[in-house]
Formats: sequence, C-alpha cells, structure tokens
Amino acid sequence: MDEFVKELPLDKSKMEERYNSILAPFAKKNPQENSREYDEPMREYENRSDFQRDRDRIIHSKAFRRLLYKTQVFVNHEGDHFRTRLTHTLEVAQFARGVSKSLALNEELAEAIALGHDLGHTPFGHAVERYLSDKLEEKQMGKFFHNEQSVRIVDYIEKRCDKYNGLNLTYEVREGILKHNSLKDRSGIYSNLQYDKICSTLEGQVVNKVDTIAYICHDLQDGIESGLIEKAMKKNPQYNEKMIELKEYIAEFLGVKIEDIDFTKYGSAYFIADLIHKFIMKITENSVTNLINYSIQTCEDVRAKANMNIEIICFDNTTQKLFEKIKDIVYEYVYGINTIQAMDEKAVNVINDLFYKFIKNPSLLPPDWYHRYNNIQNNDLYTGAKNSNIRVVCDYISTMTDRYALDEHERLYNPGIKI
Repeated sequence: MDEFVKELPLDKSKMEERYNSILAPFAKKNPQENSREYDEPMREYENRSDFQRDRDRIIHSKAFRRLLYKTQVFVNHEGDHFRTRLTHTLEVAQFARGVSKSLALNEELAEAIALGHDLGHTPFGHAVERYLSDKLEEKQMGKFFHNEQSVRIVDYIEKRCDKYNGLNLTYEVREGILKHNSLKDRSGIYSNLQYDKICSTLEGQVVNKVDTIAYICHDLQDGIESGLIEKAMKKNPQYNEKMIELKEYIAEFLGVKIEDIDFTKYGSAYFIADLIHKFIMKITENSVTNLINYSIQTCEDVRAKANMNIEIICFDNTTQKLFEKIKDIVYEYVYGINTIQAMDEKAVNVINDLFYKFIKNPSLLPPDWYHRYNNIQNNDLYTGAKNSNIRVVCDYISTMTDRYALDEHERLYNPGIKI
C-alpha cells in the first residue's frame, strides 16, 4: 500500500499508461498526431488525458450550460420532469460510457463526444432547426443541421482564450460530434472530418447508436407520463391501433405480456428501463460478433471499415428491423401528437418574428453579435459553413434557450415590456 501511495499523484503520462493498458487494441487510446488545430504547451503537473481535457472544455462552455433550458421534445416550462437537451445529453453520456467499458473502449473519448453532441441544437427542438435550414437554403447559403452546428460551436463560436476561436478540441471528439447521426444529416461541410463516411472510431459509433436509443425510449416515456398518449388513444381509434401495435412490438421484444406494457399516465412505465437495457445489450453483443467476423485487431482496421461505411457498433438485422418499426411509430404518432405540433408551430412563429426582425434591423442584435454581423470574416482554413449576414443571425438564434427566445420576442414585440 505504501509503495502505491508513493506513486501518487499520477501525472498525465503515468495515468494514460495505466488506463491504456486495460483498453482493447482497437480502442482509440490517444489522439492522432496534430489532432488539435492549434498547438498547446503541456501544463506543468498535467493530470488529465487529452480526451479528459476536451470533456472539461465542453462542460465549462456556455453552450453546454444553455442545454438546461433547451427543449428535447416537450417544452420544459410545461413540466418539471420532462427531459431537456441537458438531461438527454447526460443520459447519452451514461449509456456511452457503459457500452464502452463493456467493450474495453475509451470511456473518456466516448464521454466527451456524448457531452458535446447536441451543443448545436436550436431552442424548441427540431422544428426550429428545420426552419433555419429553410431560411439558409432560400438564400443558397447552405443548410442548418444541429450536428454540424455543434462542431461550429466548438470550432468557431465558443472561445477559451484570445489566441483563437473555438475550444481547440481533438479531431476524434470533433469527428464523433459531427457523426452522431446519419449520413443524410450532413450538408458537405467539414471535409477535413470526412463528412461522407461513418465515424472512424468505435467510441464515436457507440455514441451514434446510444443517442438514438436514448431519445426514442425516453421521448416515448415522456409522452406516456405526460398523459398525452393516453388521451390521444381514447379519442382517436387509428392512434389507439398504432399504440397497441407499438405495445405488441415492445412486449414481444421483452418477452412479456402486452398487459405489462402500460401507456396510462399514472401507470408504471418501468418497462422503458428494460427496453433500453435490452437494446443496449443487443448492440453490445452484436458488436462483439462484428469484431470477430471482421477480424478487427487495431484502430486502423476500424478506420478501413469506416471508409467503406461498414459499422462495427450496430444491431443485428432482426433487432434493427424491430427498432426501426418502434422508431417509425414514435416519430409519426408520439412526435405527431397535436399538442407537440402546436408547440412546434408556436415556436416557429416566435423564431420567424425574431429572424426577420434581426434581418431588417441588425442593430437590434447584442453588441458582440452586431460586431460579427458587420465584420464578416471567412478563414479559408475553416472548412465549416461560410460566414454571412444570414448565418450570423442563424448562429445567434440557435444559441438561444427557449426562455431567452420568448423573452427576446416579448422585448421586441410587446410595447408594454420594459427594455
């Protein structure tokens, strides 16, 4: 014991040596050479790995703090227990660490990717994301995807020092953030991250999969516990049929009776925990099968398969088909509930008012954003979205929380509100 204590505290090199010794040979143990855009001198007595430093920079960013007041699906001021972007992010990080630990992958890398994956989300959810994308496309100035905006935040919008823009994260974390969703959700920017390929690290692939599991299962749970699903089932026969079909899929997958799958507001939604657990175990088990079948021995083997868009971390075909059926019903019938659609409509109306108000009179922007608006600069080395007046307005709106957007709307449109 005394000999062990004498080695403490562990510095970066000793800590990485010990941690890397328990990781699989195909885990991403350290960043690639020149992984950060800007060189950083090593601090004296540094006791964090590179991926830990990335995680910390994300957690301490303003964008991360704002996730607390950004809608997941249900507007958070409608109820205290609905998930927000922040709680969803923490849940994804938890799942990602669990799967990574089970597969002897780098938990620190997976956690950093998970904590940063939704930084670029707009207020009020995907409806506003689609609205901003439409506005940019109308002016032929690209598209707006939240995963690309998340990279833009850590590369350009956030600042941690006066020497450069962004957080100067490692390539591996930035790639994982960009690729946490499907190939179709990328507009073609960030060529240096190989936007047209799946993630080249298994840790990034883990985040991609557990993110989807988390939001499908938890959004269903929020829909049940809000009472909206039960209400719609009572009043709409077609909706009721689809929910029964969803119950059947879940019951069959879990090996329980359909009566055990309770969609009533005050019933037990504990089956959601079992559903998540089984999906995650299916992912984990099939990933081991893929590692064996594809003879994955090193990180280069993973990258080679990624360049062919072959995933290692994924469901088996049977589970994938079932998951897609559940996902399709949740997308159409849970997200399609009239209450959620009404909230989306209200959100778009608020953002539309703000967008055109700032376009018509940019001096209404806060001083720092007004400076950006008047001093458009494009760095040829930055492979993200090119700056423009409209992009600045979209950037500003996308950083808003739900409550800030509502307050800003009141300030600009309600003559009775004090400025």
